Amino acid sequence: MGADKNQAPATVYQLKVSLRDISPMLWRRLLVTSSTTIAQLHDILQAVMGWEDLHLHQFRVHGKEYGIYREGGMCFDDDPNEVTLATFKLRAGEHFAYEYDMGDFWQHDIRLERVLPLDPSKTYPVCIGGAGDCPPEDCGGPWGYRNLIEERCSWEEIEQAREDLLLVAQRLLAFVEGGPRPTDEDTEFMDALERMHDRLEDAPTAFNRRAVNAALRTLKKELPCTSASN
Repeated sequence: MGADKNQAPATVYQLKVSLRDISPMLWRRLLVTSSTTIAQLHDILQAVMGWEDLHLHQFRVHGKEYGIYREGGMCFDDDPNEVTLATFKLRAGEHFAYEYDMGDFWQHDIRLERVLPLDPSKTYPVCIGGAGDCPPEDCGGPWGYRNLIEERCSWEEIEQAREDLLLVAQRLLAFVEGGPRPTDEDTEFMDALERMHDRLEDAPTAFNRRAVNAALRTLKKELPCTSASN
């Protein structure tokens, strides 16, 4: 059956991005225009996954590497500001890869789920779904992250957290009841507070689509517009 000539141009890609070797699965689903460049897609992925863009990266599409050159890093044949997703003529169901941090070696599988007509009432890029919290930077990759999770859940760590909470509560209760004010000279108190702070800093948080889309809106690079004529 021939294509409908009156059909709106398919200029929006629905992508599912999954971080490999992580359990439970960490993934994001997003809509981007086909005019999105490799450079822009890098920024988008950093925002939606929760990375901090501290390390080198590269895309692998149809057996070739693409990316933004950084001093001391890999060189690429093509200008990432000129190569768009439309260049690759991807079809629904095709995959390509995004690799971030060549030390920790985080591998992202990107699947083109659907090719959609552009909706002038929507803004792009936009995240429409996801699950899982981004691992901390420099934690040692998937294997280091698994070890970190195991340490957080160990009996020793749970017992230490209980003891820290009890000590801090006792010091504060004593102060409220008229005792001495805790100071930085109380090393036990300060050490317990520091460990509690570190646990909060490292604690995973639930996926927040609103926060992800807020991050997308603050991207510094100019992203493709939503005009139907684009």
